[in-house]
Amino acid sequence: MPAPPPPSVGDFHYTRHAPRLPPLQDGRDARRHAVAIAGGGPVGMALALGLAQQGVASVLLEADDTVCTGSRAICVSRRSLQILQRLGALDAFLAKGLPWTAGRSFYQTTEVLRFAMPHDTGQKLPPMLNLSQYYIEQFLLDAIARCNAARPGMIDLRWGTALSGFTQQADGVQLQACNALGDYALDADWLVACDGGQSFVRKALGLELHGAAYEGRYVIIDIELPSRHPVERRAWFDPPWHRGGTVLMHPQPDDIWRIDYQLRAGQSTEEALTPAAVQAFVQRHLDAIGEGHLPWKPVWTSVYRAGAMTLSSYRHGRVLFAGNAAHALPIFGVRGLNSGFDDADNLAWKLALVAQDRAGGALLDSYSHERIGAFHTNAENAMRSTEFMSPPSRGFDLLREAALSLAERHRGIAQLINPRQTEAVRYVDSPLSTPDAHAIAGPLPGEVLADRPLPGGGHLLDRIGPGFTLLCRPSLAAVLVDDADALPLALLPLQSDDGATLLLRPDGHVAARWPDLPPAGALARALARATCIHHEETIA
Repeated sequence: MPAPPPPSVGDFHYTRHAPRLPPLQDGRDARRHAVAIAGGGPVGMALALGLAQQGVASVLLEADDTVCTGSRAICVSRRSLQILQRLGALDAFLAKGLPWTAGRSFYQTTEVLRFAMPHDTGQKLPPMLNLSQYYIEQFLLDAIARCNAARPGMIDLRWGTALSGFTQQADGVQLQACNALGDYALDADWLVACDGGQSFVRKALGLELHGAAYEGRYVIIDIELPSRHPVERRAWFDPPWHRGGTVLMHPQPDDIWRIDYQLRAGQSTEEALTPAAVQAFVQRHLDAIGEGHLPWKPVWTSVYRAGAMTLSSYRHGRVLFAGNAAHALPIFGVRGLNSGFDDADNLAWKLALVAQDRAGGALLDSYSHERIGAFHTNAENAMRSTEFMSPPSRGFDLLREAALSLAERHRGIAQLINPRQTEAVRYVDSPLSTPDAHAIAGPLPGEVLADRPLPGGGHLLDRIGPGFTLLCRPSLAAVLVDDADALPLALLPLQSDDGATLLLRPDGHVAARWPDLPPAGALARALARATCIHHEETIA
């Protein structure tokens, strides 16, 4: 008899999905797959949707039989929302999630920082949106259902099915899968590991993450609380009810509130997670912030340790890595899941073009090159926040205490407390970018093109499809349109304040730009460079 689903959380109700076997021939999946994805969490589902947008089908193996339990990743950035728009999942996120733009930090009980993320009325999407990960996964699952309804079989999601082994070959990967109904083999041209921090694929290849791990530990507690406090992020440093530690608090939909608090040296993780300890800490915290009179109940608990670590390469032959299987980032600045969405967005169009024999194989090496560069950018910012939120030594403790004690009177010092929220990363040294031949104002090669309202209504990103896009003045579009059918390119005849002509990659990054009409052959050369056509050598 199948196990009952996990308890409902607020308005969210879990569904268990039954395992199944595909049509088999001698114990082997009768169908060969272009792409197999290990792990059906947010990154794996986003990658499958991204591949489907490019016309490439995939099989998705998820060991669990339901979406995740607990809030886990809860902050979705504007950049991630733009990605979700391309995947056809945005509307549900905006309808349920809690948008926010600002946060406050306190030293003991004194407010020492009020920060605001860049935002204006011309922006379609908020800088940040809070949504529990079980909703994130469910909304991606709903998008997969819509995708399969429109194009049956594009995403074959197999619940309760674990990847138990694999062998690489010259032209693909042989995999072994198992579920409650039996074991079977399947073949795929490519395998992408999106199977999380304890990645089976990574361990099977004998690979390790390298980088910095911090000793600071945080307990995570989700509670149901009918608070009417505004939607913002709050942080308390050295509060009277938790001396020497840090407490964070975030709202989520359905009156669910997330509390993260730092364990002090010598505190037992196991003891902190006991019901009695959770009850005592939460009540003490709510009493201190004036909400102790409200009824509340715990929903989920976990523990977290900060670290910034990565694989040295995200491609190993026919096997690629994305999300937490490829890297780990500290929770501060919310770069974990958002970086995973960026991985999927970068990889989907590249893997699709290679799978369709429309691009050079080095394009997949560029995925590793760009995303490892992005990891180091994210890690640098995240670790600065981590060293402040969770000091690794007494020296860092003293620096933090000095900054906090001066922050109320010196606003410049207060900026040291700024959590440095995640933002879109520029691929500074991307091998896919065409260098400028002239000085041009506007977004640089490798940078994400910012969204903006259009004079006739709507927003720029609403007009951009899943392929390459040439953004140019109407007068230039008339000249270039005759050649468009010969290129994997869509023309947008729009007046651009960023320069006369921009070539955008499918993930929205600028591939090339020209101050006016591109010189003869320049557009074709830029497209060839951006897709690694006639360029097969491995990128270091």
